[in-house]
Amino acid sequence: MAMLLLLAGCGVDSIRDDAQRLVRAGQYEKALERYREGLVRYPENVVLRSGLLSAEESAIARLLHEADTARSRGEDQRAEESVRRVLQLRGSDSRASALLLDIERERRQRAALGNARELLEKGFVERAGLVVEAALKDEPRNVELLALQRKLELDAKQAELDSIKLSESRPISLDFRDANLRTVLEVITRNSGVNFVIDKDMRSDMRTTIFLRQSRLDETLELLTSTNQLGYKVIDNTTVLIYPRTPDKIKEYQELVVRAFYLTNADVKQTAQLLRSMLKVREPFVDEKLNMIMIRETAQTVRLAERMIALQDLPEAEVMMEVEVLEVKRSSLTELGIKYPDALTLSPIPPRGADGFTLGNINSLNRNSIGIGLPDVTLSMHRDVGDVNILANPKIRARNREKAKILIGDKLPVITTTGNAANSGFISESVQYVDVGLKLDVEPNIHLDDEVAIKVGLEVSSLVREVKTASGSLVYQIGTRTASTVLRLRDGETQLLAGLISNEERMSANRVPGLGDMPLIGRLFSTQRDDGQRTEIVLSVTPRIVRNIRRPDLHQTEFWSGTENDARSRPLAGLTQHKGGVRQNDAAPSGNAADRAAGVAQPSAVAGPGASSSTPGDAPQPLKLALSAPDEVAVGEMLDVQVSIDSAVPVRGMPLQLRFPERLLQIVDADAGEFLGQGGAVSKTKTLDQAQGMAAIAVLRNAADGVTGKGSIARFRFKALAPGAPQVMLEAAKAVGPSLPPLALPAPVTIKVR
Repeated sequence: MAMLLLLAGCGVDSIRDDAQRLVRAGQYEKALERYREGLVRYPENVVLRSGLLSAEESAIARLLHEADTARSRGEDQRAEESVRRVLQLRGSDSRASALLLDIERERRQRAALGNARELLEKGFVERAGLVVEAALKDEPRNVELLALQRKLELDAKQAELDSIKLSESRPISLDFRDANLRTVLEVITRNSGVNFVIDKDMRSDMRTTIFLRQSRLDETLELLTSTNQLGYKVIDNTTVLIYPRTPDKIKEYQELVVRAFYLTNADVKQTAQLLRSMLKVREPFVDEKLNMIMIRETAQTVRLAERMIALQDLPEAEVMMEVEVLEVKRSSLTELGIKYPDALTLSPIPPRGADGFTLGNINSLNRNSIGIGLPDVTLSMHRDVGDVNILANPKIRARNREKAKILIGDKLPVITTTGNAANSGFISESVQYVDVGLKLDVEPNIHLDDEVAIKVGLEVSSLVREVKTASGSLVYQIGTRTASTVLRLRDGETQLLAGLISNEERMSANRVPGLGDMPLIGRLFSTQRDDGQRTEIVLSVTPRIVRNIRRPDLHQTEFWSGTENDARSRPLAGLTQHKGGVRQNDAAPSGNAADRAAGVAQPSAVAGPGASSSTPGDAPQPLKLALSAPDEVAVGEMLDVQVSIDSAVPVRGMPLQLRFPERLLQIVDADAGEFLGQGGAVSKTKTLDQAQGMAAIAVLRNAADGVTGKGSIARFRFKALAPGAPQVMLEAAKAVGPSLPPLALPAPVTIKVR
């Protein structure tokens, strides 16, 4: 029997070792089959049964980990194979089933992404947008689809801006005196190719007088309509609608834009009040939960609202208050001298055998029957010296005009007992706490010149002694010193507040009358106690500005807002100076003087197709992008890839997309550069997809105007993973702004990773 047990044990160990070796080799199916064969031979063996369960859990965990790793690398086929192996081992595993559905969903979305890009290349923008929208319904958080949707939205916005402008850009000249308005429009149509549609309620006998030289067509239309109580609406690049500027016609023809503003720092109610009072907008919708305000107004009013909100929605200034409180406490106690008894006690002793004195035995009192009690004579030689320094160095960060409080100390309980006169057995106690220690209140006011006005309140309190009431309750005597002041300090300047000094000197003496008052030898007949305490508090305050509001430039704080009845983001065309340097309303009328006196219109003065175009300075300069990165980095180091711009025309925003080798570089972050942030805040969205080797960022100015010049559009931060020569390429870029020239992508950059 022992031999059989020994052989059975050797067989079980051999089966278990073989199965574990197969598990380590990744042959999970064979390992489980080996365990099952062993259980057929040894059905009651606990080692094989537990080994089977453990091997099954280990195999499933490893396969699911392999599937997740393959998904992160974009190897869907390998991930699917690992998941299907899990389902073969355990067909009802919920994690594997969910992971298989995710892989299939990603495959569908990847196919939809490729289909959308093909449609974009063929020019089918709307169909591409529908494909992206349908794919996002399946997985709303897909980063690549969201980036493509953002790009499509920016392109659509740019196309919308271009579509509402007239295609005719050549300057025209007009010379009409008391001419019929319809005749003037007919002449403009013949010479510029712009068609006019006139509302049926516009009077046919309207007359106008206009003299212009080298004026833009849109400015000319603004002058014609505004001076005749008319309005116009651009239908497309070559068609304009003219209508009477009456309230009913304005409601009928004037296009309105819905715009939602998500505020970051400003109070949404104050912003709504600002728009109502300054722009007379219709009742805006306010969502305090999202800190969002939504308006429905004309495009010009919305642009003005953008600029006003950009000036108001600024981050609160913050300051770091470095406070040092030093409390120096010195104490000295000296007790020196001889303390003599100050009282003598005489006690009569009754005669022997008597319990006390009577009138009969009182005459027996003599010096032998009177006891005396003599107190001790004490020699005092005692001195205590104390030196205590208490230092508190708190640092507290506070917002502008917000109170910050610091308490370093204890809370003493004060018990209040309440009784009922009608019911003497009812007693209730309530506990209140009193703050004892160092209490500091600061309220900073940060100015735009990097100076901080600080309202400081300091209170130092300590427990002096405990006092017991007649009812047995304890009350406390608390000593308090307070100081309050207002300072104005520069950023980083330190101010000391000292002089809170408490100096207490106490002297008490116990002397023998007469002898103790004698000079010199009087100290032999007295004892003296000298108690001195000196406390000084020194407060040091140093403000360090963490963030301050930058004073906006003049071109941001002052801008045109139109008239009382017509809000517009630029001045009336007839009051602006033309780029050629001649004021339009100062241009001398042409034609025969007699004809002008007679009021004859001069249609030949209108610039025709053969007229010269705008001045040479009006041609927009091309945009130039540049990609820069360090030449060489080591493995594990961080590196920045910067996209720079050189633009002579206003640019309001730009979406960018980079491609990089994901095995050599790891994307860490993407942030906006300083170029678009000139004079205002920007909105940005970014997408970082390490598995696909893609990084994208879209930057848009909150202000309605663009900026020019040179600077950095965006910065991408990478980490070098492995040696090699990775190449970073700017795959896509689109400038946002009115009438922008084509944009050429820069050459890729190569980085050596050692």
